[in-house]
Amino acid sequence: MSKKQAVYDELEQYDFSDGEYLEKVAQKYFPLIGEFLISFSIMEQELNLAIADFLHDDCHETGFVIMERLTTSNKIDLFYKMYVRLESFNNKKHKAILDGLRKQLEELNSFRNSVVHANWQSLTKEGFVRAKIVVDTNEGFVKFKKVLMTPKIIRQKIKQIDSLSDKIDEYKEKAFQF
Repeated sequence: MSKKQAVYDELEQYDFSDGEYLEKVAQKYFPLIGEFLISFSIMEQELNLAIADFLHDDCHETGFVIMERLTTSNKIDLFYKMYVRLESFNNKKHKAILDGLRKQLEELNSFRNSVVHANWQSLTKEGFVRAKIVVDTNEGFVKFKKVLMTPKIIRQKIKQIDSLSDKIDEYKEKAFQF
């Protein structure tokens, strides 16, 4: 997620989020959030399959046993570490593709976490929503990380996810062709 899409507000004495603006625009957001989460789930399954296929190409059981308790972030890391080893013997262009996949996966996972953990009642007319509570230990203040989440941005992220799902599958197929 780019730095431009996140800002921080400091907590005054009390926190009030009335959700008044959300009530006006909820019908625009609800279907997009659902579509985003479903698309992300499909992409995460492609990631799961890429890991499972790497570990054992005759069945997925070993891979799923290993992934059982992994977070999405851990899966991204595992995927990268397994395939980067393979790329040390392969075409260097493939490593650049792998690096790009990792970066996109991390960015989309970060955005997904913001969507899921957002305080949607805090949605502003500008499209910012609180996505995280941060305690600034240097300053001693509670801050709220606000992320830009307009319907347009969510639609763009859905397109990125759909494209990335295909790229993961294509990459996996090419990675094993020496």
